[in-house]
This record gives sequence, structure tokens and C-alpha cells, in this order.
Amino acid sequence: MMMEPNYNIVVIGMGNIGKFLMPGYRLLLGDKVETNVFGVRNNPDKVSELQKQVPFQVSAGNALELLREKKPDIVIVSTPPKVIPLVAEETLKPYFEEARKENWRLPDIYTFGPTPAPQMYLDLLGGDVLVAKFLPSMVKEKQGVPLQKLGAGFICFGSPFPKDREARAIKFSNVFSQSFVMDQDQSLCGLSSKITTYTISDCVCAIADGLADKGFQVPIQDIASVWRAAFRKHAGLEGQGMYPCREMDAPEYIREFVYRLSVSWYDGILRYIVSVGVDKTLAQGFHGANFEAFSLAVQLSDRNELELDMKHRATKGGVTEKGISTFRSYFTEHLRQATREWMDGTLDESFFDSAEGIAYMINMTVNRHSYRLAKR
Repeated sequence: MMMEPNYNIVVIGMGNIGKFLMPGYRLLLGDKVETNVFGVRNNPDKVSELQKQVPFQVSAGNALELLREKKPDIVIVSTPPKVIPLVAEETLKPYFEEARKENWRLPDIYTFGPTPAPQMYLDLLGGDVLVAKFLPSMVKEKQGVPLQKLGAGFICFGSPFPKDREARAIKFSNVFSQSFVMDQDQSLCGLSSKITTYTISDCVCAIADGLADKGFQVPIQDIASVWRAAFRKHAGLEGQGMYPCREMDAPEYIREFVYRLSVSWYDGILRYIVSVGVDKTLAQGFHGANFEAFSLAVQLSDRNELELDMKHRATKGGVTEKGISTFRSYFTEHLRQATREWMDGTLDESFFDSAEGIAYMINMTVNRHSYRLAKR
């Protein structure tokens, strides 16, 4: 049973995530988005600019007053992760205390960012609070191909939701991702594996550079097509998915190299996920979803687009930056050299074993970094 769209949503933190979630607001509320969604940010400087970008009211510095006035059914917390505990302490806590005294319905909390865990809200606000943490896939439509329907997104429920509210949360998540419900530790592992998988673009570019060093110009889109076809065959997926991919799309002299590296990269990431205790079937589900999405994203992009996307994602000091910098420090030049050696016929077979190990290592590095960030 779906809930009627006759409630308010307050969005605390109208930055990139707050705007990114617009299709979700639209799905839940339909044409009531303009009247039933209210965004608030701390800094008043960009309010007028933001107001031009979204169809609903945006204000600044009045989060608590807005909650009291609108009594929302959903509060979306999309501030930077390090600010979330402050928002919870200074804004949500007094509101929830007042709501209980006045017998107002407590809103569901939708929180975004790897940390803090939903348990933080329960500890601070009370065990009767309904809180769900979302980690959307963040891949977007390219050339009319809805990549967001492929990439994995993660939902962590702090405590059991009533069925209708759980269904609403999952419906919201499915706008942006293929959703997987998991616990906090699993979600951080899922995030680190997604970031490691995101380095597929760097793998493909390094192969193209190695070929160029030997005088061969092969488009990254063709390399990515072989890479994706190899993954799909290795994972036992039928057909070509949302967009064509074929092993024969790249020249014969490089096909086997790309095929074997794709399999090694997939297996190395999966091996780490399973090593930390994630059920293998669950791991194959979300890891395969991300491997397909990011492989296809490279197929549909040029090099400049890939670099711009990476700059947009890689927040300084964050987990994405850690994954990219680790790859580029330890593997970019080795992969480029291995490509040259493959073309010369001198590549040691053990390279593919080492590549699998590098994928495992990057995943481990990013996952541990996510826990260090959680403690700050």
C-alpha cells in the first residue's frame, strides 16, 4: 500500500545532494513538490541562486523553525557528513523532544553520506525514531541510457520500519539506484567496492595510453566494450544488457589482454568484499551492478567527460579521492607498461594475478579509510 502524497518534506542541506534528489521528491509528491518540499541551508549567500534551480522554497538559517512550522513526514539530512552530528544535536533533537510533548507525528529521517551510522540518531534522538541511511549509486543517464537503473545503491535502516514506510524509502532509493538493503558495515564495504570499481575508467585509459605508446590508436569506448563483454561473460549474464558490447569491438591484438584484466579486476574486488564477511550472493549482486554500470559509463563517455566526472566526485580527503590516488600511485604506470609488454609479446603471465591483488588492495585501502573518516 503506497502512502498518499499529502505530507511535507524538509531538506536540511541544499547542496549537490539536496538538488540531486529532486527526482525522488517528484516521485513521492508528484505536482505537490512546489508546495510541500522546503529546503534550508546554513549559508544565506547562495539562496537566491538555489531558488532559481529548484521549484520549491529555499531558506537559510531557520531549520528548527521550519520543522516546527511544516511538521514534515520526512526530514532529509544532506549536509556534509562531518556536519550531520551538529545538525542532529542542535536542530533535530529539540524538534523531536517538542514533537513528543505536543504529540506530533515523528518524521522519518533520510540521511545521506557514509557516516554517521543510523545508530547515531537512535542514540541521540531515541529508539522510536525511524532513520534510514542512503548511499545512492550517483551514476547518471548518458546518451539516453539510464545508468542509474544499473548502479547499486545502499539503504541501512536504523530499526525496523512499518511496511508502508519501508516501501516508501525503497521506492525513493530506486529512483537513483538498484537498491540493496544492508547494515552499516556492509554499506561501507559496498561503498569502497563501488569506488574501486569506479577505477575501471582509469584502467581503460591506461590501456589506451600503453597502446598509443606502441603506435596503436584504439578508442577508449572500444576497449570499454570488450571490458564489459568480458565481465558479462565471466558473471554469466545473458545478452548485452542495456547497450551493445562485444569482444570483437577492439582489435584482435588487444582483446585477450582486456578480457583477462577485466576478469582479474572484477575478481579482486569481489574477493575483498567476501573476505570481510559479506554474503557472496549479496556481494555478487551489488558488485556486479556497479561493474556493469561503470563499464557502460566508460563506453558512453569520452576522456574529458571521464576526467570531469572524477573531479566532481573526488572530494578532498574523501573515499573517492583515496581510491583514485591509490590506483594512480600503484597501478597506472604498471598497467601502461604491461600493455606495451603485451604488444611486444614479453608480458609475464603473473601480471593478471598481480592485477587481481591490486584491485583487492585498493578496495581494502578505501574501506579502511572510510572507517578512519567515521572516527573524525
